[in-house]
Amino acid sequence: MIVDAHTHSYPPSIRNDPTAFAQKQNEKHWLSLVSPSSSKSLQGWVSTDQMINDMEAAKVDKAVLLGWYWENPESCLLHNDWHAQCLQQFPDQFIGFASLHARLPNPVEELKVRMNQGFQGIGECHPWVQGSSLREKSWMKCMEFASTHHWPVTFHITEPVGHDYPGRVSTPFEDFLWLAREFPDLKIILAHAGGLFPFYELNPKIRTEVSNIYYDLAACPLLYEPSLYRKIMDTVGAHKILWGTDYPLRIFPRSQKEPDMATFRDLIEEEAGLTHEEQAQVLGANLLSLLPC
Repeated sequence: MIVDAHTHSYPPSIRNDPTAFAQKQNEKHWLSLVSPSSSKSLQGWVSTDQMINDMEAAKVDKAVLLGWYWENPESCLLHNDWHAQCLQQFPDQFIGFASLHARLPNPVEELKVRMNQGFQGIGECHPWVQGSSLREKSWMKCMEFASTHHWPVTFHITEPVGHDYPGRVSTPFEDFLWLAREFPDLKIILAHAGGLFPFYELNPKIRTEVSNIYYDLAACPLLYEPSLYRKIMDTVGAHKILWGTDYPLRIFPRSQKEPDMATFRDLIEEEAGLTHEEQAQVLGANLLSLLPC
């Protein structure tokens, strides 16, 4: 089974007029990413039907619908409601992850509501954009919930040294190492190749402490040269790598007028020289193994 571990979907009220939504909800950071003032946007906007068509074209069986790290807690609720609709309408195609905010009245209760609606994880998370951190009490309670219920949690990662871009906010590696130690049973997914955190696993001491950390490859064609894919698998093992696109982001802007999933799938199979076993792991089995039974 082929699974895209990192996608996004937005309701018509957002994608039809993202600027109006951002202004109404005071989502300045999100707007700087999807509609930057100094460059052309890489963001694509697609309907659910188009997304399913693109999945079929890439022979993708399921896609993880990640929420967003909204600055306004109410935006998280709106996005979760949208994902709940998608799960209800297309239960065989989508896997729902919940948007989370520390300033929700009771974030753990929100997770319980979403669990009853079929959600199976949390993310995409970026506490620092939301004015908090992983070490806050409310975040700790949510991580405890995820660990107890075997929910994976996907975090946005920014590499410590890299090119600047609109909306760049750092994500301290030390906090993720701390989180892995605090919750050794928590399944942690660091997006965007973990900002190259996987190569810290070459340190034997760190490797023993991060057996519960996994890495998705979302948006990597925008960030790194293709040799990364083989190198990262040789470093941490194919069992820790999840293929994800960041759809509907246009991650091949020179050749891609509209977003798709097939281009990145073809690229990673070619560039990484995947064996049949690695292909099965990276393109779906690894993500499915992290979901609650």
